[in-house]
Amino acid sequence: MDYPNIQFSIIIPCYNHSKYLNDCFESIFRQSFKAWEAILVNDGSKDNSGEFAKELVKREPRVKYIYQENKGLSAARNTGMAAAKGEYLLFLDADDWLYPDCLRTYSNFLKKNPQSKLLRCGYVYWDHPNGRKYHTHNPGGNGLIYPTVLTQNIGPCHSILIRRDFAESLGGFDTSLKSCEDWDFWIRAGKMGVKIYSLAEVLVAYRYVPNSMSRNPQVMYQALTEVSQRAGKKDPRLPKDALFNQDYDLDYSEIQKKHFIRMLGVMLHQGKVQEAVGCYRKEKEKWNWKIIPGDWKGLSSYLSWAYFFEIKDIQELQKETFLHVEDFFIQLGYSKKEIKNLSRMVFAPQLKKMNHIRYGKVLGAVINRLLRF
Repeated sequence: MDYPNIQFSIIIPCYNHSKYLNDCFESIFRQSFKAWEAILVNDGSKDNSGEFAKELVKREPRVKYIYQENKGLSAARNTGMAAAKGEYLLFLDADDWLYPDCLRTYSNFLKKNPQSKLLRCGYVYWDHPNGRKYHTHNPGGNGLIYPTVLTQNIGPCHSILIRRDFAESLGGFDTSLKSCEDWDFWIRAGKMGVKIYSLAEVLVAYRYVPNSMSRNPQVMYQALTEVSQRAGKKDPRLPKDALFNQDYDLDYSEIQKKHFIRMLGVMLHQGKVQEAVGCYRKEKEKWNWKIIPGDWKGLSSYLSWAYFFEIKDIQELQKETFLHVEDFFIQLGYSKKEIKNLSRMVFAPQLKKMNHIRYGKVLGAVINRLLRF
């Protein structure tokens, strides 16, 4: 069947993710709305992504396949954007997927709001389709993403829909960044003065693997630092009529502290206690941070163990990561009482959950109150 009026171009970069492609594309094929195209950009994969892609093209004419030498995620997205024909773009990573009514829900909204340039939806963290659900997030609020976007991202890339001509005016994703390239992209959108519309429905899934061992916290922190610094400056990549493209007086020290503590959480989950201590001392001196106890809650984030609420995961945290965190606080010179309180604060959601699992909802709640969580 021919679909001459393509409303949505779904851009899927892929680098050695062939094992996820079936879940990803089956979710696209199951869309109740049919006026879409899917552009798979194989970014120099060494696995069988190419063979899988060729079979997809035979099966479905709305699938386009592009191969390029490995250039990174940003370059792959830019390649897909250049080939796109749809009015709106959705950047879907190869290991994530869409809910069946995702595109139809967006299309219905756009019929009533045809001038919309930027939309976002709810998303859920899953380990795999029909598997284990970790966390649900429903965005709220419509309006300018500026100035909030200058200090925090607006959501996972595939939970955001952007009009193609507007995306092109932003200059594409920055290929020099090794991480946080999507945040950099949305910051430019914010400086253009775009308004976002939030759909409360959950329309996409984020594949959440309860393991941060593959993350490189140093690379992530370097990228966060670069993007944060850019956020406060006039961006030469934007057109002259960009509404909010100017220099800002941002509290870089506080922004960096929040980013850095999340990165420390990843290091400690990986067991890199000495590396975390060394990095902390270096950055604390550089930024002259004043660290208050509540700051350490940031060790637990979606990057580390924030959504670990199954018995096995919590037990693993208690067996290893909890000890790494305690060791970290010991080396920073905290007292035994302070270490106990800080560690319980950092892992409070998991410790509360464990009491509910062990003793039931009612008794567990009583115990948690007695323990003053």
